[in-house]
Amino acid sequence: MRAVLELLALFIAAQVVGLVVANAFIVGGVSEQVSLGRFSLEDLFFMIIGFAFTVLLVLALVRFYKGDFLYRIMEFIIITAATFVVFYGVGWYFGFEDNALVLAVALSVLKLVVPAVKNVAATLSSVGVAVMFAMLLSFWEAVFFLVLMSVYDYVAVFITRHMITLASEFGRRNMSFSISSQEKVKMPVVVREHGERVVKTEEREERLELGTGDIALPLMFNIIVFREVAQVSAGAAISAFIVIGVFSAMALGVVLAYVKKRKLFLPALPPLLLGTLLGYMLAYVSGIIV
Repeated sequence: MRAVLELLALFIAAQVVGLVVANAFIVGGVSEQVSLGRFSLEDLFFMIIGFAFTVLLVLALVRFYKGDFLYRIMEFIIITAATFVVFYGVGWYFGFEDNALVLAVALSVLKLVVPAVKNVAATLSSVGVAVMFAMLLSFWEAVFFLVLMSVYDYVAVFITRHMITLASEFGRRNMSFSISSQEKVKMPVVVREHGERVVKTEEREERLELGTGDIALPLMFNIIVFREVAQVSAGAAISAFIVIGVFSAMALGVVLAYVKKRKLFLPALPPLLLGTLLGYMLAYVSGIIV
């Protein structure tokens, strides 16, 4: 159960950091030069095409490239770009936003040298990606994108199964495209002793992982709701953010507990989308969102 709680804690931490960064960009005026939520449908279409092309490119890399250098370059670029947004937003509060790029590069280098910081780098990168997408998409574009990505998640896990291939490869290389937790559990095993089957208990290490997309996409939607509601009331925006965050965390907890119990590989995004939308509807019905 410790692994489930650890991943939940990181998910919730991403929500908190996301709120801090979103407040700086939206309410604090860091993004005054950005046309928030004015991403055209044509732009969204090209973004989806770009995502599909990226998936194919990464699959080709996994299939044909057996080295390590290109993977580390890819990881370095993604961590730097995504965490720059986070450090810039946090830096706005404390006056070190001009050093955001230096801090982002430092974290990327640290991940290369100290692989144990994987979860920190992955969590902060998820927040950065969520904020970047939230600055571009409107509410309904975000809903459409989330539904589309949930369908993709289902297909990628149960039909094409390439998500399992990618997760296994990135996990083997300890890359910051997922957060993970390990714990030792006691499991019954059947062995033969003196010609008879005997059930014994062995201690084995169990690993639980959650993709960064499963953190970033629900957070993206939550930030967009925060952005829209903040135009009316900052207090209501924070309340809506908390309600949606709690429901998405509850959905994740159910998924992680089920995966741990059944020892399955499941797409987390569809139930996360359900929890996120339920949280939104509750906030809307209760009058928090007007």
